[in-house]
Amino acid sequence: MFKKLRNKFIWTNMITATVIIVIAFASIFFATAVSHREPVNMHRESAESSEMTERFEEVVKNDRANRLQNLGFTLIAVGLMIEFLVFGVSYYLSERAVTPVKQAYEKQKEFIVNASHELKTPIAAARANFEALGTTEQPWTDNVDMELDRASKLVNDLLTLARTDGRTTSLKKKEVDVAKIVEKRAQLVKARLGDKTLKVNVPKTCKVVLAESDLMQVLDILFDNAAKYSKSFIEVTVNEKSIAVVNDGKTIPADKLEKIFDRFYQTDKTAEGSGLGLAIAKAVADQNRWKLVANSDKKTTTFTLSF
Repeated sequence: MFKKLRNKFIWTNMITATVIIVIAFASIFFATAVSHREPVNMHRESAESSEMTERFEEVVKNDRANRLQNLGFTLIAVGLMIEFLVFGVSYYLSERAVTPVKQAYEKQKEFIVNASHELKTPIAAARANFEALGTTEQPWTDNVDMELDRASKLVNDLLTLARTDGRTTSLKKKEVDVAKIVEKRAQLVKARLGDKTLKVNVPKTCKVVLAESDLMQVLDILFDNAAKYSKSFIEVTVNEKSIAVVNDGKTIPADKLEKIFDRFYQTDKTAEGSGLGLAIAKAVADQNRWKLVANSDKKTTTFTLSF
């Protein structure tokens, strides 16, 4: 992430410098070329004088051509030197600019990991003591159990997100049949749909080299999200390049669609969940260099995962 930010800063400076250099040096070159086109006026008194004049004009033309050529080479050399200088300065400044941001991000990530680990201990203790109470007819016991589950899931999601961000370990990629994986993961969510319909459009085989566990994690999140917000149906379409998950839930406005992958963001504040699911899916997709995008119209919302 920070490498991309640094590279973007460098490329922006390089492109800006290149455009300025090309415009400036091209102006100098063409202005010089135009000024050298002025004819050399010499009075021709005889045939011999005319012949000498022609020779002189030819020498002048060759000299002008050589000068323009030398000017062109000089401008190119100077331009390259300026480009190298701009690259060096941009690299140095980008490193200085990104370093504080990176340090703050690492501290935030470390805090999330440490806080999540610390929270897991009291939650586990509370659950153990709650279970030790035994069965009871008190109605609030179900609420306690539900909230403990919710807190435990939130902590696990935070840990997953923290571990995914900036992950440097090599991904375990292998050739897998995406069609079979999608069918299996879709069947797991089918039991939760009730009267809603689930349509899965997959080819007989769809072999792709990728990290299988990461794909299943993203699919589970997308299917869970679709099941939560769909009104009557979910449709999944698979090919060798992408997986599209469509549901007929509420239309997501364009301004909210841009934030849908932000952490803790929820388009429906009354819905259950922590708002971390899609953020985790996006982080996993980015780590694998996949592209995860969302589109919403008046009838459907579509999440497309492209390999």
